Amino acid sequence: MKQTIQVHMVQMTSAKSAQSNMAFLDAHLESQDLTDVDIVVIPEMFAQFGVADQKPLASEEVKFNGPIGAAIRRWAQLYQVWIVAGTIPVMTAKAGRPVARCHVVSNAGEVVSYYDKIHLFDAVVADKQGIYKESDSYSPGSTPIVFDSPWGRIGLAVCYDLRFPELFRTLNDLGAEVVILPSAFTEKTGAAHWEVLCRARAIENQFFLVAVNQCGHHDSDRKTWGHSMLVDPWGEIIDMGSTIGGRTVTIARKNVDDIRQRLPVNQHRRLGSKKNNT
Repeated sequence: MKQTIQVHMVQMTSAKSAQSNMAFLDAHLESQDLTDVDIVVIPEMFAQFGVADQKPLASEEVKFNGPIGAAIRRWAQLYQVWIVAGTIPVMTAKAGRPVARCHVVSNAGEVVSYYDKIHLFDAVVADKQGIYKESDSYSPGSTPIVFDSPWGRIGLAVCYDLRFPELFRTLNDLGAEVVILPSAFTEKTGAAHWEVLCRARAIENQFFLVAVNQCGHHDSDRKTWGHSMLVDPWGEIIDMGSTIGGRTVTIARKNVDDIRQRLPVNQHRRLGSKKNNT
């Protein structure tokens, strides 16, 4: 099993137009040296942002082989990278509204896992947008996801999930050493809470967190925080700042084992641990 992971984080300002968003990604990936990169991570709502009716795109991408899925699969094969593709709306047989689905595509262009966002952002924020109600457009997922990769067990979460530590504890219990979090955290909440929540989730579970966020002005009312970051199990961060761009970071898996051995939090748990639930 590979002991290091090279992760390329893509920070972007998505708009309503899927065509323009995908053109940005195409140009960005072409401009980067991805020779040694293992995983590319794209933020939440990368393909369309601020679109009220999600169903047209959601119906095209049921099997992630519509125009968005096909492009992601092609890039994965072209650049020989795995891609964690933020979220797009996907219709399922179980729900009247689409789920917000994060797809994981291997370097062979195959979907190896996906996660449907569990916690939907219904909140009142003191910004120009004011009220956010994702449940008007989406149905929630229900299943935490950790998948096997050439670099070990990797967990998935999305944006507002960051505020629910029980999800990350579950990912820990499922064996995650790295968790990837595509996001579109608002500027208001991001300035107040983004870094501290990212660091807390990594520190308390002693794993790496790759948190890749949207940034900048998407329209006259909505602005996202950016500051995509890698957080290591000790809470040290590499922060991309607030502007569009990409950054490749290195994850050394041995750091997870080292910190868990020196500070064995999982062994000391008394509430909610797998050991005490058996």
